[in-house]
Amino acid sequence: MIRKLLAALVGLTVLAVPLQSAASPSSGHVRITPYVKIDKVVAAGQFAKVYDPSVGETEPWYYNDHTLVQDRATGTWHVYAITHAEPANPLDEKSFGHATAPTPNGPWTKQPPALIADPAAGESHIWAPYVMYDAGTYYMFYAAGTPDHTAYRMHLATSTDLMTWTRDAANPLFTDGFDGRDPMVRKVGDQWVMYYTANSTPAGGNHIVAYRTSTDLKHWSDRQTAFQHPSTGTFGGPTESPFVVQRGADWYLFVCCDGGYESTKVYKSNDPLHFTTEQLAGTIPAHAAEVVQDGQNWYVTGAGWGKGGLFIAPLDFAKLQVTKGRVVTTNHYRATIETSPRSALTSLDVDPTGRRNYRPALDSTGRSTAPYLAVGNFGATDISGPATKVDAGRESLTLRGISFGDEPVAADWTFDFGPTTFDTRLAWTVKAPTNASVWEVALNVDSALPDQGDPGGFGRDGDVAGLPRWSMATAAGLSVVTAYRPGSAWSEDNHWYDPSNGAVAWQPLWQPGGRALPPGKYDGGRWRLGFSGTERDVAFADSLAASVGT
Repeated sequence: MIRKLLAALVGLTVLAVPLQSAASPSSGHVRITPYVKIDKVVAAGQFAKVYDPSVGETEPWYYNDHTLVQDRATGTWHVYAITHAEPANPLDEKSFGHATAPTPNGPWTKQPPALIADPAAGESHIWAPYVMYDAGTYYMFYAAGTPDHTAYRMHLATSTDLMTWTRDAANPLFTDGFDGRDPMVRKVGDQWVMYYTANSTPAGGNHIVAYRTSTDLKHWSDRQTAFQHPSTGTFGGPTESPFVVQRGADWYLFVCCDGGYESTKVYKSNDPLHFTTEQLAGTIPAHAAEVVQDGQNWYVTGAGWGKGGLFIAPLDFAKLQVTKGRVVTTNHYRATIETSPRSALTSLDVDPTGRRNYRPALDSTGRSTAPYLAVGNFGATDISGPATKVDAGRESLTLRGISFGDEPVAADWTFDFGPTTFDTRLAWTVKAPTNASVWEVALNVDSALPDQGDPGGFGRDGDVAGLPRWSMATAAGLSVVTAYRPGSAWSEDNHWYDPSNGAVAWQPLWQPGGRALPPGKYDGGRWRLGFSGTERDVAFADSLAASVGT
């Protein structure tokens, strides 16, 4: 009965009675309104670890981009993957791990490497195998890395038994960049389509899912674009590991790593050669996700640096997802804070004049404005999960017990709302040793504005040591300032700018290679967010920073 009721409400957003119903935004007070949204989404069930490539080794090894295929003759399943000893060293990934099993769920048996990089074949390293079958032959497409990232080589090896692989004389099939890689091939109509990640120009630009077509799997057309993300850059971005599947008349594109290392977005379209960011249909908490069909059962897999092997979960293309949160409104801003299925400030619209003519200031095109961890590697390896409890006051909100993937770490995230500004602070609890050394403990602020700066200057890009008194995202007619209270975090290592997403990550802990984070409680920092109608308003930023301790 409950499921039928939820199904009937799909697509609806239900706003509850405001927590401060006597005070309207027009009076300058804070109004906090709970909301519940119900959608049908593509979602994974519980992931289970089914294979550890460290078996038989003297040190931990990882799997990364991988592919599963079933032997047409014997029914045996094969997995091939990038593999290497920990810690991650992508430019030294020179072999494809191989294992076999009776089912995708295992048990998996380690086999000798399927392929080893051959410098004589133009391969300084090899990445992201994808295996498919056609007319008695198995085809393995993979990226052959070269010192020239603007011209990565797409290579092919073939086999008749999934054990012995022979490189094709046609290699390279084509070259592309930046790091043109992560191929996936399927039949669409009467032609083969290869999807892969690249950029709008080989030297950089928007991250895209490119595609080429073929009739013989060896000769490929010029490049076209199936999906373009608004973020820009060169190295890995939000269009990695593309995977396309069809269900009925619908096509689904899975791409990593938008929102974190273990974040795969799913887009739904009726055109297999055209997807847009507006067609988001779900998020899978996995890196380099692959979709596997075994009879009537659908699964999604994941692997990655620091994860210890291959994971698999049931895949549901129409799961009912209940999203909960609060909308906080004053004359000067309107903030949407999601509390489940993850904890994040998903949007912030502001009007410095107080007339409620809001314009976007923060967004969720990158990691979103939320805390995150980087364990075993840089980047948001473990993003914020749901809050186990939400405490709401008349002008405050605390999200308690926020989880972070499978790490024994939780955070309490508190907001204190004023009429023109609001404060936010973090408290971290480490319950047990983490699964690997910790590279980052951070709060990401994901703006919708193109320019980033701090007291040291504007046009920021990359790492800057320490935590500044303030950081600013700015554009014509607007400055959004995040002012930091010095000494409010237990450590003040670094802040990192990502201009492609207009974001700054405040990192009390930043340690390339990682360091231990012993069990205990850690003050994560306190910030005040405020808004000015003047571009690059340094005077306002200094004033806001001076007020944050009061």
